[in-house]
Amino acid sequence: MTTDTRADIRLAQLHLYVDIHLHDRYLAPPLALVAAAMLTNWVPISWAVTFVGAELLIIANYIRVYQAFKRSNAGPSDEPHWARRIALAHGAHMLAWSSLVFWAWRHDNFSSLVFIMLVHIALIAMTTTMSNAHLRTLGFDMIFPVLALLGLPLLELSWFNVGLSLLGLGFSVLMILVARQINAYSTEALQLRQRNEVLIKELESQASRDSLTGLVNRRYFLAEANQQLLAAHRSSRVLALLIIDLDHFKQINDQYGHLGGDEVLVAVVDALKQHLRTGDCLGRLGGEEFALLMPGTTQAEATETAERLRQAVAALRLNLQGHPVRQSVSIGIALLQKEDVSLPGLMHRADLAMYAAKEQGRNRVVCELPTTPPERQNLSAETAIQRA
Repeated sequence: MTTDTRADIRLAQLHLYVDIHLHDRYLAPPLALVAAAMLTNWVPISWAVTFVGAELLIIANYIRVYQAFKRSNAGPSDEPHWARRIALAHGAHMLAWSSLVFWAWRHDNFSSLVFIMLVHIALIAMTTTMSNAHLRTLGFDMIFPVLALLGLPLLELSWFNVGLSLLGLGFSVLMILVARQINAYSTEALQLRQRNEVLIKELESQASRDSLTGLVNRRYFLAEANQQLLAAHRSSRVLALLIIDLDHFKQINDQYGHLGGDEVLVAVVDALKQHLRTGDCLGRLGGEEFALLMPGTTQAEATETAERLRQAVAALRLNLQGHPVRQSVSIGIALLQKEDVSLPGLMHRADLAMYAAKEQGRNRVVCELPTTPPERQNLSAETAIQRA
C-alpha cells in the first residue's frame, strides 16, 4: 500500500471514529446525570454537581470538535492534526470518568466499589466497540480507564483488590486485542471500498471517454450538449456548436495504416485542446469527426475560436514513417436558434456548414448558411464520400 493510500485510509478511519462517537451527544449527557445522581450516595452533593457540570462542558467541547472536523473537508495531510485534537478532546471525557476511582470510591463501601468497577469496565467495553476504527485514538481513550483499574491496589492494598486489578488487567488486554482485530477488519473494508471507488471512477471514465484521444465520447457529448441546450433556452443565452472534420483523412489511413491515422488524431486533438476555454466541451463523434460545444458564445467569438483551431492544426508538422505529413481541418459553425428545441437540428446545421467548408476547398471555417437549400438537406452519397 502506498503512502498516499495509507493516509487516505487513516483519514477514513478517523471519519468512522467520529461518526460513531457523534452518538455521544444523545447518550453521554443523560449517563453523566445518572452517574452524578448515584454519586450522591457516597460523596457530597456539591462534588456530584461539580462532576456533572465539568462532564457536560467536556461533552459539549468534544462534540464541537467532532462537528468542526466533519465540516472542515479535511484532506489526508490534515489527519494527524485532527487526530490530536479529537484525542485530547475525547481523552478529557475518559479522564473525567476514570477519576471517579480516586475521589468517589469509599474503601469501606461495597456498593461504591461495584459502582466504580462497573463504570470502568463499561468504559473499556464501550471504548473497544466505539473507538476501534482509529488505533491511535483508541490507545489514548484506553489509557485512563486501564490505569484506573490497575491503580486500585494503590488505594487500599489487599488480596481482594489485587485480584480485582488482575481481572481488570486481563479484561483490558482482551478488549485491546479484540479492538485491534475489529480495526483490522474495518481497515480491510475501507481498503476494499477505496479500491471499489477507484474502479468505479475508471469504469465511468471508460464509459464516457474516447480511449484514443481522451476526449468525451459521442454518447457523453450528446448528453452534455442536450443539457447545455436546455439551459441556454431557459436563460436566453447564446450557444455555438462547431463540427470539426479532418481533411483527406482516409488517405492517411490508406497510406500509413490505422496506427499512423491514430497518431494524427492524437496530434490534432492535442493542438485543439490548447485553444479551449473553461466550459467548452470537445468530444469525438466518431472516426475523424469532432464536435465542440461553446456555451455563452456569439457568432463572432465562435468564428474567431474556430479560426484559431484551424490555424493550430494547419501549423502541425507531423512525421509518419519518415515522411512529412501536413494535416488540415474543415470546421462548420451553427448558432442556437429559438426553434432549436432539440439537439439534432443544431447539429444538422453545423454539419451542413462543415460540408460547405469541404466543398469550398477544405482547410477553412464556414458559419451556417442563412438559408438551407433543399439540395443541401439531402447530400448525395458522392458528397458524403468526398468530405474525407
